[in-house]
Amino acid sequence: MSTQSLAAQRRRRREIFLGVLTLALALTLSGGAVVLFFGTQDDTLEPNTLCPESGPKGHVILLVDKTDPFNFTQKQAFLQYLAEFGRGKVAEGELFSVFALGADFTSNARPVFEMCNPGKGEDKNIWTSNPEKLRRLFDDRFLAPMGALADQLASETPAANSPIMEMLQLVAINGFRARNVTGPRRLHVVSDMLQNTAGFSQYRGETDFQVFRDTAQFQKVRTDLSKVDVEITYLLTNPTRQNRRHLKFWEDYFQDLGAAIVSVRLLEG
Repeated sequence: MSTQSLAAQRRRRREIFLGVLTLALALTLSGGAVVLFFGTQDDTLEPNTLCPESGPKGHVILLVDKTDPFNFTQKQAFLQYLAEFGRGKVAEGELFSVFALGADFTSNARPVFEMCNPGKGEDKNIWTSNPEKLRRLFDDRFLAPMGALADQLASETPAANSPIMEMLQLVAINGFRARNVTGPRRLHVVSDMLQNTAGFSQYRGETDFQVFRDTAQFQKVRTDLSKVDVEITYLLTNPTRQNRRHLKFWEDYFQDLGAAIVSVRLLEG
């Protein structure tokens, strides 16, 4: 066999080897792309709530007391407070439920708004999600309704009753327990925190929780708020009664229910 023939065979074998290697590399890369696309693409969203199909990543509940009307300054402060929930107080993938506290708690048993934060799509990969669609969902179905909520949660006239404990019970039942979200649970309460019902009134009754705890009324309104972080935004309506002793009552109250007050602030006005 000539030297030229041997060289041609070696060249052909090298070309076949390189061709096989290139094909194997291409298959590996394409397979990796398939895994990347199908294995790491973002959670799809449940269409009605915009929550991840795998379930919400946490649950944030806002309870707003509308038994006393906001004055002008309080209304402006509340608008800014409400906007905080659209600017990061509810994380992407978390469920946001809003309850209203009215004189008749049986008429406010269900959330007036409930939706997950779908995220704004800013950190999403265009190959694994649709950032523009997420931004529109965030703006139209999560952020925009906040403005409408401000009017829905405001009252023009004061109410005779303020069933705060009864509403906290409904929040636990129809909020946290109904959704049973695995993840952080936070409760934000905007209220003067002055319970006022026939069964118990902080305008005329005992403000020591340990005394109240032994009453039949407490057994009636007690509930389970285990592992819930509570943030209270005080409406200052009666500074004489809304003192440190009053706050201590609610600290002990929530602790008995398994929750903890982690923050207290005043709503200006």
